[in-house]
Amino acid sequence: MIDINHSLRTAYYAALNGAVAGVPVFYNMVPPNVSPTDYIVYRSITNSDASTMNSSDIDLQITVEIQTFEDGLNSGLTADMIAREVFNRIYPSPGAVLTLDGAQMVKTRLLNDITNVPVAQGNRMYVSRFITFGHNIFMRSDIS
Repeated sequence: MIDINHSLRTAYYAALNGAVAGVPVFYNMVPPNVSPTDYIVYRSITNSDASTMNSSDIDLQITVEIQTFEDGLNSGLTADMIAREVFNRIYPSPGAVLTLDGAQMVKTRLLNDITNVPVAQGNRMYVSRFITFGHNIFMRSDIS
């Protein structure tokens, strides 16, 4: 079995970075020295063995978190527009796959898409959306 997390992180960053102008992309968390109003965080990579006697495979889940805030009312439209671009980059069609180093992504699917109830904090209204994708990955031994 090969650890594929770094290859997956690289593929997700390449797909999401620049998807929406002015919306930064981070892995795991927003650095403490930045405070964007809208941003994407991809995180929570979970792998489970799906190997057979003839192949080394994994089923993988990853969550893309979209955070937006606005002063006053936040309709959630910004989060929806960012989510549209996330889908365009990660899952534009049922056969869509990302290119990975050392593995072949065989299948992508949407596991869930959750928009939380807006949260008010002072005069700001926050909207959070969590999209979890599942991937079936065939492992190769040529990882660099």
